[in-house]
Amino acid sequence: MRLTNWKPIRQLVDNSDVWSEFIYRTELDSTNRYLRNSEDLQPGTVVLADKQTHGQGRGTRKWHSPQGGLWFSFTLGDLSPRAIPELYVELLSLVQDLLEEYGVETSVSRPNDLVVRGKKIAGLLIEENTGRYIVGIGINVNNEASSLPEVVKENSTTMKKITGEEVNRTEMLRDFLAKFEDFYQEQEQ
Repeated sequence: MRLTNWKPIRQLVDNSDVWSEFIYRTELDSTNRYLRNSEDLQPGTVVLADKQTHGQGRGTRKWHSPQGGLWFSFTLGDLSPRAIPELYVELLSLVQDLLEEYGVETSVSRPNDLVVRGKKIAGLLIEENTGRYIVGIGINVNNEASSLPEVVKENSTTMKKITGEEVNRTEMLRDFLAKFEDFYQEQEQ
């Protein structure tokens, strides 16, 4: 997917009080790592990659991120460490609601995944990095199960496999960012 296909995301970010910058790459080792290693980025920076070669899961787990999924991370400013458990709950709920709007019913697999009939479809990771927080979200959207390692393939599913249709990833990311912006502004008041 070319950068021009992400124009609606750039427009949303340009007109936002929460989002400050949108960075798109066709391939990264990890969107979280990209943000962690970029010292001069403002809170509200969103990084998206079409593919991650070393996507991160919880602990030392790897998140397999081939073409076709939605792999993105964003930075948040000052947060109390005590707010992180609640943020996990809220983010899981936002992603769960988003998937439901696209016809995919999920349940939460604690602490940070969404599953469909026991198969992982989405996960999130929150990391603290020198006073700021990085939120990474991975959603199996249009990626093919055949591109996953055997052990992962058995325990994963995709939106395309469930609905039988391609999902517009640009619209989906825009919908998530708009929902998170509404949530974040409510918390600030």
